[in-house]
Amino acid sequence: MDISQLKLLAACVREHLKQSSCVIGHSQALDLIAALPGLRNWPEVMAFPSRVAGCELDIGSIARLAHRVERKFSLEIDAREWLELLSQVEGISPRGALQVWPSGPFPGVYVTTSSTAIDALLARYEEATDGGLIYAERAANGSASSIDLGEYGLWSQGIDRLPSGTLLVVGPVALDQSAWKDAAQRVEMACLHALNSDHRVAVLVDTPTPDRVCEDLDLMARSLGSDTHTALRGVITDDGQMEDRRPFSHGYSKPMLVKAPSDIDAIPRAALEPLRRELAGRSHGMVLFGSSNVTDHTGYEQLAAALALTDHAGPAARIMSRHRGTPAKDWMVPEPIKQLPFLPSIESAYAQGYRRMLVEAHYIAGDTWLEFNDVLFMGATYGHDVVEIALTLAARSGRQEREALERIVAVLGVLEVEGKKGTASAADLFIRGDATVPAGDGWEGLEEFLRSHRAIRWADELSALLDSGAVTMASAKKADPRNRYLGQFFAQRKAARRAS
Repeated sequence: MDISQLKLLAACVREHLKQSSCVIGHSQALDLIAALPGLRNWPEVMAFPSRVAGCELDIGSIARLAHRVERKFSLEIDAREWLELLSQVEGISPRGALQVWPSGPFPGVYVTTSSTAIDALLARYEEATDGGLIYAERAANGSASSIDLGEYGLWSQGIDRLPSGTLLVVGPVALDQSAWKDAAQRVEMACLHALNSDHRVAVLVDTPTPDRVCEDLDLMARSLGSDTHTALRGVITDDGQMEDRRPFSHGYSKPMLVKAPSDIDAIPRAALEPLRRELAGRSHGMVLFGSSNVTDHTGYEQLAAALALTDHAGPAARIMSRHRGTPAKDWMVPEPIKQLPFLPSIESAYAQGYRRMLVEAHYIAGDTWLEFNDVLFMGATYGHDVVEIALTLAARSGRQEREALERIVAVLGVLEVEGKKGTASAADLFIRGDATVPAGDGWEGLEEFLRSHRAIRWADELSALLDSGAVTMASAKKADPRNRYLGQFFAQRKAARRAS
């Protein structure tokens, strides 16, 4: 294609929009048609003639044009209609018919959360193509007509040389925080195969929010900063139909506002008021909760109680950190947390308008949550010492450990000890206030900063429990046997008694 042909196509686009009561100028039409070679405007067309020369009238270029028209003028015109219209312009030859299943669905990316739908699609494809080959990941590599893409998946060499219209099956693609960026890259590559080679790509997705799967995939594709999202075509129905969905993303619904109950018994009484005052003025940063009581959801009792202290920060959602081997455990959480929306990632929750997010602090990486400056994160993890809890999170932040500590506004650790009248607790509470992390002191300096800004110290509280006889040394030692600070406490206590 050359520049003169693009001008002819621009005139055709302008006339067609006029028939839809959308009147645009000559220069606007030229800027629109620049979408075909993947450029932003007409000056870029003039600046990059090689891009124009390599442009063909195919599903990829047409999808970009359809998207640009919809975005600029809120006018939804199907890509098939544009292709048929522009193919009639003299001197323009669209890319030939699909080599595989030419009467089948339009090339593009189609999504489902149902393995049954994938099986039905495979049967439909096999019948329509008389046993045509399928190139698949685990989602369909059991089919007799399937060739396993292996460890390289969509990055396998030679996929772009397959006949146009070939069916690629991707997945299962897990949507959770730990896999979000990897999943986004796989979605982008699926889109590129659809756009550049006219393949049909079926994507099987495993997500906690199947009703928002199209919106999440659209968010992923757009986040990578290209037009690849234009290849997101539709959904796969239960009977195996590749069905168009226009627009592909219908947009997220408004965030759900769940009022937290006022049950705050899990927060030790001595720590409640200092923590309440600190959180009252906070709408962003990280609040951490830890406990010595190891469970599938350690620290969640304190996390659930703190929801009532942070209602001012906006709608809350729980983030799925990973896919468990036993998914039922995701719901073995306190009732206040169980009632919150359970979303696959920070990115998805943010796009939906949530500004309070509950995370598992021992699984979250710093290069993710540190990107969001206006969110109040609430994390739970193992541990009762604020230094141990905070530095564990900082260590997961790579070279951004100092920035991670700057974002931590409070840390509450609870040492739970079996006593003579039930479980007793010793709290450790770090409150930032207006303090800033000192520069250049290394890890020892960071540890000292955390210790010096504690409002409550677990060692003082445990000493009081031991002195009163509420707990014994034996039970206290069993409370958190892996904690090195607890061992130091007993050694110092023993030395002090000897000295006295």
